[in-house]
Amino acid sequence: MFLVPASLLSQINIHKAGDNWDSVVRSALNLIQKTSSEHYNMVVSQVEEIEFWNEAYSSNAKTSKKGVIVISSKDIALNSINNLAAVIVHESYHLFLTGVLLPENEEEYQCYSYELKFLKMLPYVEPDLLEFTTGQIKKLK
Repeated sequence: MFLVPASLLSQINIHKAGDNWDSVVRSALNLIQKTSSEHYNMVVSQVEEIEFWNEAYSSNAKTSKKGVIVISSKDIALNSINNLAAVIVHESYHLFLTGVLLPENEEEYQCYSYELKFLKMLPYVEPDLLEFTTGQIKKLK
């Protein structure tokens, strides 16, 4: 495992949008950092920007070196730092898998499994968040 200095958090460019959405995302990044060095290192190694959009689901796009996570307004509206952290972890793993030839279902399965590993580390995770993630994994098996 490799260690990433905390100063790298500032290297992720979080776009401003909504009512302090960038601050909420920064809180989610801090939660990831405090919870799991493995997941945090994945995020900072794969993500250079975090943006927002008015679509139903969050997504990602690979750029020249790292990638961009695009968080949906729907995920912001859930008002859950744990959910935003899970979104960031999930989408960063998609970026990590870019270029790996996997069937789409297998890629989603791996991303949700990686997300669930993170969620199980959280001391106060919402039961519906765990239920949703485990449900997605079961659908993809």
